[in-house]
Amino acid sequence: MKKTFRLFALLAVGFAFLASPVHAQDWVLKKNKGGVKVYVRDQAGTNIKELKFSTTIEASLTTIAAVLTDVKGYDEWSYGASNSRVVKRISDTEVHYYTEVDFPWPFDNRDVILHSKFWQDKKTLALHSHSTSSHWLEKESDDIIRIKKCEIIWVFTPIGNGKVQVDYFLNSDPAGSIPAWMINLAADQGPLNTMSLFKEMLKKEKYKNSKLAYVEEKKK
Repeated sequence: MKKTFRLFALLAVGFAFLASPVHAQDWVLKKNKGGVKVYVRDQAGTNIKELKFSTTIEASLTTIAAVLTDVKGYDEWSYGASNSRVVKRISDTEVHYYTEVDFPWPFDNRDVILHSKFWQDKKTLALHSHSTSSHWLEKESDDIIRIKKCEIIWVFTPIGNGKVQVDYFLNSDPAGSIPAWMINLAADQGPLNTMSLFKEMLKKEKYKNSKLAYVEEKKK
């Protein structure tokens, strides 16, 4: 049962969502732990709840962008991710990428292919990442279930004194025969684990020393 619970925790954060800060229904706080607030709300046409989390971190915008655009590094911080790789690179800020989500027996692993675009708002300097499903780019494997409804949004907004507000939105349908109540039950676990690992990635020298022409830092 413990392994099964962990499975749905990683599923909840792993990959997918169709989300926007504006919605008819209010968010409901599910958990507030370690400075990370996790919210859920109903979404039309499914019993699987939409998810978001918010927190504050200390890092340069360039370091954040370097971690977020390094597809090969996703396995180190995106909860449950494995075999992450670029499917098709369009530019430094736009890419199609593949990730497998590890599931314990008796469940089949999931995989997802996402089209990810990254940009910076010139006025607020907020970093945005928006990923949507491009599941048709590669043939499905017989022993892995393809996630087809998939969209992810990250927003990193500088708020001064080296601090950055993080907002993450997730709306997912993992496909297969997984009860919605199990996914919703563990929805807060994945975000907490992912954010903890993401903060550790920000400390790595290879990201801290990155120089990205498409990122502008907030002036002190």
